[in-house]
Amino acid sequence: MKKGISSGKELHGTWTALVTPFYRDRVNPGKLSELVTMAVEAKLTGVVPLGSTGESASLEPHEREAVISRAVEATSGKVRVMVGAGTNNTSRTIANIRQAADLEADAVLVVSPYYNKPTTEGLKQHFLTVADASPLPIVLYHIPSRTGGTGIPVDLVIKLSEHPRIIGIKEAGGDFYRSGEIARRTGDDFCVLSGDDPLTLAMMSVGAAGVISVIANISPVKFNRMISLCLAGKFKQALALHNEFSPLFNALSLETNPGPIREAMNILRMQVGKVRPPLAPVTTATRKAIRLALKEYGKIE
Repeated sequence: MKKGISSGKELHGTWTALVTPFYRDRVNPGKLSELVTMAVEAKLTGVVPLGSTGESASLEPHEREAVISRAVEATSGKVRVMVGAGTNNTSRTIANIRQAADLEADAVLVVSPYYNKPTTEGLKQHFLTVADASPLPIVLYHIPSRTGGTGIPVDLVIKLSEHPRIIGIKEAGGDFYRSGEIARRTGDDFCVLSGDDPLTLAMMSVGAAGVISVIANISPVKFNRMISLCLAGKFKQALALHNEFSPLFNALSLETNPGPIREAMNILRMQVGKVRPPLAPVTTATRKAIRLALKEYGKIE
């Protein structure tokens, strides 16, 4: 029987925020297996299907099942699978978590509810209700740019960290001081993960213990090396790698994720297909910038 995650310490390291590959607008299971295999071969901590990068909001329920099943199967138990399960509907979030558990995922990522604009008390009740019902450990997801400005206040994160099922948070709010405060005020069994590749080194210098990374879709080995150096306290060496990534950091942030990373993957002939509406393919100017960054990084000639 698969051994589950019992502590935030098991989250440390690099996770790939997986792109959901499409072929003629359908999920491409074979290509998904290839992406997961990259993470396995790079010896990452895990993969995260059905997050923002995976366009979870644009997938149908049966597609979610197909993605989770294939991701779990492709790991062969060698890396962890954390499934994006959060919605703005508490009961639907619980249903998504139970589906992930039935399909043998290891953990779930639960975003703060969007559109509804809950108060702090509403957020508290939402996360506690979800955690009480969850058969899997939960990583909170703070990304106010995607949730109409609704983030998870620091004091609430600290309170929620006391729940035995809530073992970490993905910080994608662009505030590494906030991330450091959470790391400082929570126990060793609670893990702060960066959700912003360009800020990861800075966040790890103040207590984050890893990253859920977009750029790991195309450079898992080198980015994981940077994370390993940070975990070892070797920030000067990590900075050298960070600087190598800088042109890509910039190019991949020119438009809404996952448009730019998907374009980069297609330029590299990884054949992951187009974004789904309401997202649109990147502009010609962005495509040129991505190609130039890939060339500078040494991925293409």
